[in-house]
Amino acid sequence: MWLQEVEGRTLERFVYDGVSLADADAMRRLPPFHRDLFDNFVFTASAVAVGESDWSRFPIACMGYMSAVHGDLALVPPLIPPDTAAVVTGVLSRFTRFRSGDKRVADGSRINQEQYRLAEELFFDLGADCGDGVCAAGARAQSRMLSARIADGFVHPAIGAHLWSDVPAAPMAQPNSGPEITVLESVRTLIATWRDFPTERPRTERDILTAARCVGWSGVEAPMAAGGSDGWYVRSPEGAGTVGAEGTRSGDHASVDADDGPV
Repeated sequence: MWLQEVEGRTLERFVYDGVSLADADAMRRLPPFHRDLFDNFVFTASAVAVGESDWSRFPIACMGYMSAVHGDLALVPPLIPPDTAAVVTGVLSRFTRFRSGDKRVADGSRINQEQYRLAEELFFDLGADCGDGVCAAGARAQSRMLSARIADGFVHPAIGAHLWSDVPAAPMAQPNSGPEITVLESVRTLIATWRDFPTERPRTERDILTAARCVGWSGVEAPMAAGGSDGWYVRSPEGAGTVGAEGTRSGDHASVDADDGPV
């Protein structure tokens, strides 16, 4: 399932749980399509690391992304650091399909030895090798992608936090797990607070953004709404202004740092 479909279903669940239709409209985002493709690649490729699939999802993710970009792996998605994009490009440029006669590895999943080696490389390079295994590295990679998606304004903080923290099968946090894993417990608390205490939602959303900005992909700052939008910003209903990737609303200049302003 695509990451964007999961985000949509999460918003739908929030509506059934009491979020108004007007608020649901304000929670929608319209990310650049290439960024959606990139994030979905990391989400799908690392699914095995958080218990959402088996190793066969990795080659499926690779083939899907390469097909979508028509083989032009040199394109860097919006707000993705060049070094991060280079990791993905390096892995995909060496990827080959599973061939008849190839031996299945990794618990019998339809993935051959070379594909499995590339998956390990992707997980360790995006998520870092902290000595706790390849799945923990993959979970860190997915955590960085999801937190960056929140920090860059391409998913509403509440929707993003729900997906970011909802990884019960991910490796348990250890002292050396890194912030990508250790932050998840506090994010779970934040999203529970957001659900249970509607009056606290603006402040909770700011706390989620703060947590996301402490992980994410390093070295890139999201643009402010005052610049050209190029379709990167969600437009609120009835001319309420434009909510940018940093949560700044043009027109009334309500900032994400204001105590009573919405994100």
